[in-house]
Amino acid sequence: MAQHESTGEDNTRPRSFLLVAGFILLLQGLSLFAPMAVLGGAIQWPDSLDFAPAQMLPLLLKELDAVQMGYGLYLGYSLLFLVTGVVTVYLAARPGALGVLAFIAIGAAAASALARAIGILRWLTGSVALAEAHAAPGLSDEGRAAIETMQAAINAWGGAIGEMLGVAAFAAIWAIATSLLILRERQLPAWAGFTGLVVGILVAFPSLELFGVTPPVSIVVSTTVIQLWFIALGVLFLWRALRRPA
Repeated sequence: MAQHESTGEDNTRPRSFLLVAGFILLLQGLSLFAPMAVLGGAIQWPDSLDFAPAQMLPLLLKELDAVQMGYGLYLGYSLLFLVTGVVTVYLAARPGALGVLAFIAIGAAAASALARAIGILRWLTGSVALAEAHAAPGLSDEGRAAIETMQAAINAWGGAIGEMLGVAAFAAIWAIATSLLILRERQLPAWAGFTGLVVGILVAFPSLELFGVTPPVSIVVSTTVIQLWFIALGVLFLWRALRRPA
């Protein structure tokens, strides 16, 4: 089996798989901009995540179509992360049985995708029902205050699962485990592993909010960093596919 001296690249990987992997990673890296554009224009997302319920519930109902479209796209992006995670681990590992580190990474990717989906669903289900109840004619001030309290609780619970666990903690575990796998197995360039470790650390910072600690890096910054890493890996896979005979 021919191997490249610099990275130990395995030439048994099918060219077609590398092409598909490259497009998946690029799609993962670029697809976040679609829900950001829709939700940003409609409800000022991600700032709206911190809006008071009295402000958010009427806005949610007013822009319901855009919210459903935007969070629907975001849900698709989040579920795609599981595919991205598995594909990257597969290309980072040597052919044959996967080891413990690979299974840790795959498990973290699955947990991240599930947690993200749960967090997103709060905006497509419970929050919509509360927004409709909040706008009901004849509702007393006490009833409206109770609904706002429920929305605050749902948003805090969903945010902890979706953003703190899904987007931050589990995604960081996946990135760090995958990067260690890259450096150990040497199927991908070392720069991919070293940059992935930095990305994993940055992605983990927002999860500190679970412990009452203000993170030094915002979730917007950490998400942007990992998106750039996805794009870089996607370009790498496509470049390898294009220079390999069909």
